Amino acid sequence: MKDSFTIEEVKFTVNDKELNGILTRPATDTPCPALVLLHGADRSGKDDPYYVEHAQQLVRAGFAVLHYDGPGWGGGSGQGQGFETLEYRTEEAIAVIGYLQARPDIKPNAVGLWGVSQGGWICHMVAASYKGVAFIIPVSGPGVTPAEQEVFRVEAESRAEGFDEDEIAKAVLVRRLMVDIVLPAPMFREVNLSESRRLGGGLWSELTELTYNPIEPAAEHGKVVEVLHGIEEERWTKFLHLDEVLPMLESFPPQAWEMVKAQMQAVMNVNPADFLTKVRCPVLAIFGESDTSIPVKKSVMLYEQYLREAGNKAFTIHVFPNASHTIRVGGEFADGYFDVMMDWLGNQAATFSS
Repeated sequence: MKDSFTIEEVKFTVNDKELNGILTRPATDTPCPALVLLHGADRSGKDDPYYVEHAQQLVRAGFAVLHYDGPGWGGGSGQGQGFETLEYRTEEAIAVIGYLQARPDIKPNAVGLWGVSQGGWICHMVAASYKGVAFIIPVSGPGVTPAEQEVFRVEAESRAEGFDEDEIAKAVLVRRLMVDIVLPAPMFREVNLSESRRLGGGLWSELTELTYNPIEPAAEHGKVVEVLHGIEEERWTKFLHLDEVLPMLESFPPQAWEMVKAQMQAVMNVNPADFLTKVRCPVLAIFGESDTSIPVKKSVMLYEQYLREAGNKAFTIHVFPNASHTIRVGGEFADGYFDVMMDWLGNQAATFSS
């Protein structure tokens, strides 16, 4: 297998920032189709074994596969780890496609995207706005908004952990409040007020008051941080990821709270309906039946609905039984996971002109 592909260290720019990548390419002298691997929300580097394995498996379908450092990884000059807008990630993906299309060893009309989790949303957004993408493979890409997906995730993961109903209710309430506090038109006001009253006194009550009776922004920022520090040791907060949220909130001055909320609003309000209904390129959507991060049944239903609304007849949806968010069963990739993608990619390759 080592002789069937070559590996090349590459560099490309996004908004004048340099990123480093690895291009795994079939050992052939003729131009070939290509595939870009997009990270989930937890960005990583080009040497991440997860993406290396995908590249070395999918190259067998005759595609060059590019995986790269997220901004701030690997010594590149990207914008750094931390909060990113989905719009930036869309620009980044389009820039990477453009880099590949300009290479003489890549077929310019045959460059597609593979994206896991949040990377699935980026697949939708790029394919809806950029005609240069030949196909997309969203893996565990939610069919719902980030706000709905996050609330689902906290409840499903808390339930799988064995938390009792009140613990689950507290975790879900706080996650919904963390959504509503950044939105100008709250999504969950009625259910949050009802649940806050039902659960009785606690720091969640203070967060509820802050959310629906806002105070001066800098003071609000300080109170939010104070409340979250007050609950961070509770076991039911495990899936709120406060160990990541709090450093992010404390990384900017309180005076920037309104600006940060605006950035979060832009992410929370992203609706796949706005993009999948415009996707007309071939789509292979992959899900894991036992995924606790996204609502799989609802996502499958919405993919089918939105892609049909787009008039897209070239889509395939595959749900792997008992598989997780990363399409693993018992720590290993689900049986047939790579085969499904390679077979589908092989069919796509046959449609590309030389």
